[in-house]
Amino acid sequence: MLRIWLFGSLCVANDATGEQVTAISGRCGSLLAYLALGRGRYFSRAELLGTLWPERMASMTAGSFNTALWRLRRMVECPPFEHGDLIASDRRGAIGLNGSQAIWLDIEEFERRIASGLSRPIEQLGDHDIEDLRAGVALYKSDILMEFTDDWALREREKHRRHYLNALWRLMQLCAIRREYGEAIRYAQCIVDCDALREDVHRELMQLFVLSGQRAQALRQFEICRDMLRRELAIQPMRETLALYRQIADSAIGGGQMAAPAMMQAPLHFDYAPATPLAVFDTPQDVVDLAADRHARSCIATARQHLAAADAQLELGLRQLDS
Repeated sequence: MLRIWLFGSLCVANDATGEQVTAISGRCGSLLAYLALGRGRYFSRAELLGTLWPERMASMTAGSFNTALWRLRRMVECPPFEHGDLIASDRRGAIGLNGSQAIWLDIEEFERRIASGLSRPIEQLGDHDIEDLRAGVALYKSDILMEFTDDWALREREKHRRHYLNALWRLMQLCAIRREYGEAIRYAQCIVDCDALREDVHRELMQLFVLSGQRAQALRQFEICRDMLRRELAIQPMRETLALYRQIADSAIGGGQMAAPAMMQAPLHFDYAPATPLAVFDTPQDVVDLAADRHARSCIATARQHLAAADAQLELGLRQLDS
Protein backbone atom coordinates (compact mmCIF):
# COMPACT_ATOMS: atom_id res chain seq x y z
CA MET A 1 0.00 0.00 0.00
CA LEU A 2 1.17 3.52 -0.81
CA ARG A 3 0.54 5.98 2.01
CA ILE A 4 0.26 9.69 1.25
CA TRP A 5 0.23 12.38 3.93
CA LEU A 6 -0.95 15.89 3.07
CA PHE A 7 -1.32 17.26 6.60
CA GLY A 8 1.79 19.31 7.24
CA SER A 9 4.21 18.59 4.40
CA LEU A 10 3.60 16.23 1.49
CA CYS A 11 5.12 12.82 2.26
CA VAL A 12 4.77 9.28 0.92
CA ALA A 13 5.73 5.81 2.12
CA ASN A 14 5.49 2.37 0.50
CA ASP A 15 4.40 -0.35 2.91
CA ALA A 16 5.52 -3.13 0.56
CA THR A 17 9.14 -2.00 0.35
CA GLY A 18 9.35 -0.79 3.93
CA GLU A 19 10.66 2.56 2.73
CA GLN A 20 10.76 5.40 5.20
CA VAL A 21 8.55 8.43 4.78
CA THR A 22 9.84 10.53 1.90
CA ALA A 23 9.04 14.19 1.29
CA ILE A 24 8.23 15.16 -2.29
CA SER A 25 8.60 18.73 -3.50
CA GLY A 26 8.97 20.69 -6.72
CA ARG A 27 6.93 19.91 -9.80
CA CYS A 28 6.51 16.27 -8.79
CA GLY A 29 5.16 17.36 -5.40
CA SER A 30 2.68 19.81 -6.93
CA LEU A 31 1.44 17.19 -9.37
CA LEU A 32 1.03 14.47 -6.73
CA ALA A 33 -0.68 16.81 -4.25
CA TYR A 34 -3.19 18.03 -6.84
CA LEU A 35 -3.98 14.51 -8.01
CA ALA A 36 -4.38 13.35 -4.41
CA LEU A 37 -6.82 16.15 -3.60
CA GLY A 38 -8.87 15.17 -6.66
CA ARG A 39 -8.47 11.43 -6.28
CA GLY A 40 -10.87 9.50 -8.50
CA ARG A 41 -11.03 12.32 -11.06
CA TYR A 42 -9.03 12.57 -14.27
CA PHE A 43 -7.47 15.84 -15.43
CA SER A 44 -6.32 16.77 -18.90
CA ARG A 45 -2.72 17.81 -19.31
CA ALA A 46 -3.84 21.30 -20.31
CA GLU A 47 -5.90 21.63 -17.11
CA LEU A 48 -3.00 20.48 -14.97
CA LEU A 49 -0.59 22.87 -16.67
CA GLY A 50 -3.00 25.80 -16.34
CA THR A 51 -3.66 25.12 -12.68
CA LEU A 52 -0.27 24.05 -11.38
CA TRP A 53 2.06 26.20 -13.47
CA PRO A 54 -0.03 28.97 -15.06
CA GLU A 55 2.93 31.34 -15.36
CA ARG A 56 4.88 28.72 -17.35
CA MET A 57 2.02 27.36 -19.44
CA ALA A 58 3.16 29.14 -22.61
CA SER A 59 6.76 27.96 -22.35
CA MET A 60 6.29 24.53 -20.78
CA THR A 61 6.11 21.89 -23.49
CA ALA A 62 4.34 18.56 -23.44
CA GLY A 63 7.76 16.97 -23.12
CA SER A 64 8.49 18.92 -19.91
CA PHE A 65 5.19 17.84 -18.39
CA ASN A 66 5.76 14.21 -19.38
CA THR A 67 9.19 14.35 -17.76
CA ALA A 68 7.67 15.55 -14.48
CA LEU A 69 5.04 12.80 -14.70
CA TRP A 70 7.70 10.18 -15.43
CA ARG A 71 9.75 11.27 -12.44
CA LEU A 72 6.74 11.15 -10.16
CA ARG A 73 5.86 7.64 -11.31
CA ARG A 74 9.41 6.50 -10.61
CA MET A 75 9.09 7.84 -7.06
CA VAL A 76 5.76 6.26 -6.14
CA GLU A 77 5.17 3.30 -8.46
CA CYS A 78 7.88 1.10 -7.01
CA PRO A 79 7.53 -2.72 -6.98
CA PRO A 80 5.18 -4.44 -6.41
CA PHE A 81 3.30 -1.65 -8.21
CA GLU A 82 3.54 -1.49 -11.97
CA HIS A 83 3.35 1.43 -14.35
CA GLY A 84 -0.16 2.88 -14.22
CA ASP A 85 -1.24 1.10 -11.03
CA LEU A 86 -1.29 4.28 -8.98
CA ILE A 87 -1.18 7.14 -11.48
CA ALA A 88 -3.53 6.11 -14.26
CA SER A 89 -4.60 7.56 -17.60
CA ASP A 90 -7.96 7.27 -19.31
CA ARG A 91 -8.68 6.87 -23.02
CA ARG A 92 -8.38 10.63 -23.60
CA GLY A 93 -4.96 10.73 -22.00
CA ALA A 94 -6.24 12.48 -18.89
CA ILE A 95 -4.38 11.68 -15.67
CA GLY A 96 -5.66 10.82 -12.21
CA LEU A 97 -4.71 9.11 -8.96
CA ASN A 98 -6.16 5.62 -8.84
CA GLY A 99 -9.10 5.19 -6.49
CA SER A 100 -8.16 1.64 -5.53
CA GLN A 101 -7.45 0.43 -2.02
CA ALA A 102 -3.75 0.36 -2.86
CA ILE A 103 -3.54 4.02 -1.80
CA TRP A 104 -4.18 5.42 1.67
CA LEU A 105 -4.71 9.18 2.00
CA ASP A 106 -4.69 10.93 5.36
CA ILE A 107 -7.21 13.56 4.25
CA GLU A 108 -9.63 10.87 3.09
CA GLU A 109 -9.30 9.09 6.44
CA PHE A 110 -9.85 12.42 8.21
CA GLU A 111 -13.02 13.21 6.26
CA ARG A 112 -14.34 9.68 6.71
CA ARG A 113 -13.83 9.81 10.47
CA ILE A 114 -15.57 13.14 11.07
CA ALA A 115 -18.39 12.82 8.53
CA SER A 116 -20.94 11.02 10.73
CA GLY A 117 -20.25 13.12 13.81
CA LEU A 118 -20.84 16.35 11.93
CA SER A 119 -23.74 15.38 9.69
CA ARG A 120 -26.03 13.77 12.28
CA PRO A 121 -27.93 15.43 15.14
CA ILE A 122 -25.91 15.45 18.32
CA GLU A 123 -28.50 13.45 20.27
CA GLN A 124 -28.12 10.58 17.79
CA LEU A 125 -24.37 10.23 18.21
CA GLY A 126 -22.99 7.21 20.04
CA ASP A 127 -19.64 6.26 21.48
CA HIS A 128 -18.41 5.03 18.10
CA ASP A 129 -19.13 8.40 16.47
CA ILE A 130 -17.32 10.21 19.27
CA GLU A 131 -14.27 7.97 18.93
CA ASP A 132 -14.26 8.58 15.18
CA LEU A 133 -14.34 12.34 15.77
CA ARG A 134 -11.42 12.06 18.17
CA ALA A 135 -9.48 9.90 15.73
CA GLY A 136 -10.21 12.39 12.97
CA VAL A 137 -8.94 15.45 14.81
CA ALA A 138 -5.87 13.46 15.91
CA LEU A 139 -4.93 13.06 12.23
CA TYR A 140 -4.86 16.82 11.80
CA LYS A 141 -1.23 17.43 12.76
CA SER A 142 -1.10 20.73 10.89
CA ASP A 143 -2.74 22.52 7.98
CA ILE A 144 -2.35 20.62 4.72
CA LEU A 145 0.46 21.26 2.24
CA MET A 146 2.19 23.91 4.32
CA GLU A 147 4.98 24.34 1.76
CA PHE A 148 2.54 25.25 -1.05
CA THR A 149 1.34 28.82 -1.65
CA ASP A 150 -0.67 28.27 -4.84
CA ASP A 151 -4.32 29.33 -4.94
CA TRP A 152 -5.59 25.77 -5.31
CA ALA A 153 -3.63 24.68 -2.23
CA LEU A 154 -4.81 27.66 -0.17
CA ARG A 155 -8.45 26.88 -0.99
CA GLU A 156 -8.09 23.25 0.06
CA ARG A 157 -6.18 24.26 3.19
CA GLU A 158 -8.98 26.56 4.29
CA LYS A 159 -11.65 23.92 3.59
CA HIS A 160 -9.95 21.24 5.68
CA ARG A 161 -9.18 23.68 8.47
CA ARG A 162 -12.88 24.60 8.55
CA HIS A 163 -13.84 20.94 8.89
CA TYR A 164 -11.25 20.48 11.62
CA LEU A 165 -12.60 23.41 13.63
CA ASN A 166 -16.14 22.11 13.27
CA ALA A 167 -15.07 18.69 14.52
CA LEU A 168 -13.41 20.30 17.55
CA TRP A 169 -16.56 22.30 18.24
CA ARG A 170 -18.72 19.19 18.10
CA LEU A 171 -16.37 17.37 20.48
CA MET A 172 -16.52 20.36 22.83
CA GLN A 173 -20.32 20.14 22.79
CA LEU A 174 -20.36 16.40 23.43
CA CYS A 175 -17.87 16.61 26.31
CA ALA A 176 -19.82 19.46 27.92
CA ILE A 177 -23.04 17.47 27.76
CA ARG A 178 -21.26 14.52 29.38
CA ARG A 179 -19.87 16.87 32.06
CA GLU A 180 -16.33 16.13 30.90
CA TYR A 181 -15.44 19.78 31.36
CA GLY A 182 -11.69 19.32 31.24
CA GLU A 183 -11.91 17.68 27.81
CA ALA A 184 -14.41 20.28 26.60
CA ILE A 185 -12.01 23.04 27.66
CA ARG A 186 -9.15 21.32 25.84
CA TYR A 187 -11.08 21.15 22.57
CA ALA A 188 -12.23 24.76 22.90
CA GLN A 189 -8.65 25.87 23.49
CA CYS A 190 -7.58 24.00 20.36
CA ILE A 191 -10.11 26.09 18.42
CA VAL A 192 -8.84 29.43 19.73
CA ASP A 193 -5.27 28.26 19.10
CA CYS A 194 -6.23 28.02 15.41
CA ASP A 195 -8.53 31.05 15.34
CA ALA A 196 -7.98 33.38 18.27
CA LEU A 197 -10.71 35.80 17.09
CA ARG A 198 -13.57 33.30 17.54
CA GLU A 199 -15.42 35.28 20.20
CA ASP A 200 -18.14 32.64 20.44
CA VAL A 201 -15.54 30.08 21.50
CA HIS A 202 -14.13 32.46 24.11
CA ARG A 203 -17.63 32.70 25.57
CA GLU A 204 -17.97 28.92 25.68
CA LEU A 205 -14.61 28.70 27.42
CA MET A 206 -15.78 31.19 30.03
CA GLN A 207 -18.86 29.09 30.74
CA LEU A 208 -16.90 25.84 30.81
CA PHE A 209 -14.42 27.28 33.29
CA VAL A 210 -17.32 28.22 35.56
CA LEU A 211 -18.78 24.73 35.32
CA SER A 212 -15.41 23.23 36.21
CA GLY A 213 -15.12 25.47 39.27
CA GLN A 214 -12.60 27.91 37.78
CA ARG A 215 -14.42 31.23 37.96
CA ALA A 216 -11.20 33.24 38.18
CA GLN A 217 -10.00 31.57 34.98
CA ALA A 218 -13.34 32.39 33.35
CA LEU A 219 -12.80 36.08 34.12
CA ARG A 220 -9.24 35.83 32.84
CA GLN A 221 -10.52 34.31 29.60
CA PHE A 222 -12.63 37.40 29.06
CA GLU A 223 -9.53 39.57 29.43
CA ILE A 224 -7.71 37.42 26.88
CA CYS A 225 -10.62 37.76 24.45
CA ARG A 226 -10.95 41.52 24.92
CA ASP A 227 -7.21 42.13 24.56
CA MET A 228 -7.10 40.06 21.38
CA LEU A 229 -10.04 41.90 19.80
CA ARG A 230 -8.61 45.27 20.75
CA ARG A 231 -5.15 44.45 19.42
CA GLU A 232 -6.15 42.73 16.18
CA LEU A 233 -9.38 44.50 15.20
CA ALA A 234 -9.55 47.58 17.44
CA ILE A 235 -13.06 46.62 18.60
CA GLN A 236 -14.77 45.80 21.90
CA PRO A 237 -16.34 42.42 22.69
CA MET A 238 -19.95 41.79 21.72
CA ARG A 239 -22.78 42.59 24.12
CA GLU A 240 -23.30 38.87 24.76
CA THR A 241 -19.68 38.53 25.88
CA LEU A 242 -19.89 41.58 28.13
CA ALA A 243 -23.14 40.34 29.68
CA LEU A 244 -21.63 36.91 30.36
CA TYR A 245 -18.62 38.50 32.01
CA ARG A 246 -20.83 40.63 34.23
CA GLN A 247 -22.89 37.58 35.18
CA ILE A 248 -19.79 35.61 36.18
CA ALA A 249 -18.35 38.53 38.15
CA ASP A 250 -21.63 39.14 39.97
CA SER A 251 -21.84 35.45 40.85
CA ALA A 252 -18.30 35.44 42.20
CA ILE A 253 -18.75 38.54 44.34
CA GLY A 254 -22.20 37.57 45.59
CA GLY A 255 -21.06 34.05 46.44
CA GLY A 256 -24.00 32.58 44.56
CA GLN A 257 -24.17 30.06 41.81
CA MET A 258 -24.16 31.10 38.21
CA ALA A 259 -26.77 29.66 35.90
CA ALA A 260 -25.57 26.99 33.53
CA PRO A 261 -24.63 28.03 29.98
CA ALA A 262 -27.22 28.46 27.31
CA MET A 263 -27.35 26.10 24.39
CA MET A 264 -24.03 25.90 22.56
CA GLN A 265 -24.67 27.05 19.03
CA ALA A 266 -23.99 24.91 15.96
CA PRO A 267 -20.72 25.47 14.03
CA LEU A 268 -20.71 28.36 11.62
CA HIS A 269 -19.29 26.50 8.66
CA PHE A 270 -20.99 23.11 8.51
CA ASP A 271 -24.58 22.35 7.66
CA TYR A 272 -26.00 20.00 10.25
CA ALA A 273 -28.80 20.02 12.77
CA PRO A 274 -28.51 22.34 15.80
CA ALA A 275 -27.33 20.85 19.04
CA THR A 276 -29.51 19.86 21.93
CA PRO A 277 -29.49 22.43 24.76
CA LEU A 278 -27.21 21.62 27.64
CA ALA A 279 -28.85 20.45 30.82
CA VAL A 280 -28.73 22.75 33.83
CA PHE A 281 -25.74 21.76 35.95
CA ASP A 282 -24.92 23.20 39.36
CA THR A 283 -21.50 24.66 40.00
CA PRO A 284 -19.45 22.06 41.94
CA GLN A 285 -19.93 22.42 45.70
CA ASP A 286 -16.27 21.94 46.53
CA VAL A 287 -15.23 25.09 44.69
CA VAL A 288 -13.33 27.48 46.92
CA ASP A 289 -15.53 30.49 47.55
CA LEU A 290 -13.80 33.34 45.80
CA ALA A 291 -15.85 35.88 47.73
CA ALA A 292 -14.09 34.83 50.92
CA ASP A 293 -10.72 35.58 49.44
CA ARG A 294 -9.78 39.23 49.83
CA HIS A 295 -7.30 39.14 47.00
CA ALA A 296 -9.89 37.64 44.65
CA ARG A 297 -12.32 40.44 45.62
CA SER A 298 -9.72 43.01 44.71
CA CYS A 299 -9.02 41.40 41.35
CA ILE A 300 -12.70 41.18 40.52
CA ALA A 301 -13.30 44.79 41.52
CA THR A 302 -10.48 45.88 39.23
CA ALA A 303 -11.90 43.78 36.42
CA ARG A 304 -15.31 45.36 36.92
CA GLN A 305 -13.72 48.80 36.59
CA HIS A 306 -12.17 47.71 33.29
CA LEU A 307 -15.54 46.40 32.18
CA ALA A 308 -17.25 49.70 33.03
CA ALA A 309 -14.67 51.56 30.94
CA ALA A 310 -15.19 49.10 28.08
CA ASP A 311 -18.96 49.57 28.31
CA ALA A 312 -18.52 53.33 28.14
CA GLN A 313 -16.32 53.04 25.06
CA LEU A 314 -18.79 50.67 23.45
CA GLU A 315 -21.75 52.99 24.09
CA LEU A 316 -19.78 55.96 22.76
CA GLY A 317 -18.93 54.05 19.60
CA LEU A 318 -22.57 53.03 19.10
CA ARG A 319 -23.76 56.61 19.52
CA GLN A 320 -21.22 57.79 16.97
CA LEU A 321 -22.41 55.15 14.52
CA ASP A 322 -26.04 56.16 15.06
CA SER A 323 -25.23 59.84 14.47
